[in-house]
Amino acid sequence: MTDTKAGKPPGLERTRRLNTVPLDAGRLAADLKVMDQLPYASSYSDFAFGQLRNTMLWNASGVLNEALLGDYPGGARPTEHGRMLPYVNDLITSLFRIEHLKFARLLLLPPGCVMVPHRDYLELDQDMIRIHVPLRTSERCFSSQGDTVFHMRAGEMWFLDATRTHTAASFWDIDRIHLTCDFIAGSVDEVLKEPAVRQAGVPAENIEPRPPLRPAERDALLGLAELIDLDNYRDIMAVLTKRHFKAEIQADEVFGWMKDIAAASGRPEVLDRVARDEEYYLVRR
Repeated sequence: MTDTKAGKPPGLERTRRLNTVPLDAGRLAADLKVMDQLPYASSYSDFAFGQLRNTMLWNASGVLNEALLGDYPGGARPTEHGRMLPYVNDLITSLFRIEHLKFARLLLLPPGCVMVPHRDYLELDQDMIRIHVPLRTSERCFSSQGDTVFHMRAGEMWFLDATRTHTAASFWDIDRIHLTCDFIAGSVDEVLKEPAVRQAGVPAENIEPRPPLRPAERDALLGLAELIDLDNYRDIMAVLTKRHFKAEIQADEVFGWMKDIAAASGRPEVLDRVARDEEYYLVRR
């Protein structure tokens, strides 16, 4: 399976590191103290195994709880939480052409949280441009797209082609925090105040090496057919997704594994659930 299947085609630009942002450690530390006290929403709980949390910093109205992605006339406005984070707010206005900004959020990945492999913007008529700036992270935090697992490190700016299958995981012991910004523009260059570094794809130094699955491991995963039912379905999908970060399993192949396990289980209701989930996360919603 590839991440170019039916549904909206992937964007023309590819995930890559755009620049390195020289973070002010003192100002960032002050904002991180505030971030750790903020109330967060769990708006995307169905996209994660664990309590993925987020809060809006800029949106159409400046109203904190307005979290629906999409285009609208004009630019974004800071919310209550955005105004509480002066350094992050300065990063947004100094790095980006805010006339193109539609949403800015903090995205928290708590310890042990893993995102379901998925594609974004499937419900929108127009693709958006998503940029990540990691604010607090570690080598125990991972992102992936297709068959590549990589690290977005603190102070790096990344374009994520969210129309391609991607996921993320944290095996760290504190919350990973990313600033994520969504724009409507013709290209990544249009939203940046400084030109991006020209490079194709994910740099080699950011890629996490992974070994192939061992035959015994493959058999053990397929053996989950003896256990799977609708009650532990998401637990088993979480196990497979976590293995993606440790061994050579492509992100959207998680659904292929789930279909093989469900078919071997002899439980048609489980196989039906996999088909519906694959449609929702990878094709259309």
